[in-house]
Amino acid sequence: MLRAVATLAFLVSLGAGCAHTPPGTDARARLGRVATTSSYYDAPGPIPHPTLLEPITRQAHTEWWRVELPARVPAALSEVPHAHDPIEIIVGLPRPAGQKLPLVLLLPILNNTNLLMPEFGSGFIRQGYAVAILPRKDIGFDPHRSVDAAEEELRLLVMRERQALDWLSTDPRIDAGRIGVFGVSAGAMLGISLMAIDPRVRAGVFVFAGGPLADVMVDSSEGRVQRGLAEVRAARGWTNEGIRQRLTQGIRTDPLRLAGHVPREDVLLFVATKDDSVPSSAQWALREALGRPETRTIDTGHYVGVGLFFPHLLGKAQEFFGSRLGAP
Repeated sequence: MLRAVATLAFLVSLGAGCAHTPPGTDARARLGRVATTSSYYDAPGPIPHPTLLEPITRQAHTEWWRVELPARVPAALSEVPHAHDPIEIIVGLPRPAGQKLPLVLLLPILNNTNLLMPEFGSGFIRQGYAVAILPRKDIGFDPHRSVDAAEEELRLLVMRERQALDWLSTDPRIDAGRIGVFGVSAGAMLGISLMAIDPRVRAGVFVFAGGPLADVMVDSSEGRVQRGLAEVRAARGWTNEGIRQRLTQGIRTDPLRLAGHVPREDVLLFVATKDDSVPSSAQWALREALGRPETRTIDTGHYVGVGLFFPHLLGKAQEFFGSRLGAP
């Protein structure tokens, strides 16, 4: 049994069950680097000082810090649940840090903000990167308003990511000209939106992202999502197709809509071919919208793909960031 597990781990580390597709070479016109709507995600006021800056661990070669920033919330979003919650950032650094370091911002999966993020972060730190894990704020679900308010939540989440980057870019240890984003699932979808509207992000590795978000939300098999849909149907009397239509009309912060502003040569995409959490069809649709960037397919489902193929995901992400951001 142990020998079988060891063999499986070895094969996975070599990328067994994976296929690689280089980026497309078609001459389709691409939109500008930054979406013209980027001011839509601007936050009011100057960059605030942290209200919390405390060490978590300090070891021979790494150190981790917890940071909390006051959220800058425009008046139009002040009533969004938890809008004013502090922006939490978990910062990891190699020791000693004798030069400015490229930064990888890590945006986690929806249901478990800690799922393998510290492990991915540690892997990047070993390569000499600074990392920042950005847990998401709580999302207040109300079946009477959440469909209509989906855009407010998404806009606010991207704004909070930008505010985290604002503060991180002031750290003298971080090279603000070499920033990458690594996102998984929901984090990958938000990361693509961030990359579309913020020119500070120079490279992105996105694992199991899909679009449009209306299709991801309605067609997902996730228990949390399905329970939410059931509550909305009961409260509003809508069908799933009615919910899909309203989400399609209302969501502006959608990776599929913003994908044309992301240069495909700066993206590495992972697609799970047997995914029903973020349906594989939505992952392929987003790949098309991104202009067919370099893609690695994994013949598995959502959570199994992230866990079992962790060494492969990390290794290829390290290689890609090295090629785009330069060696630390």
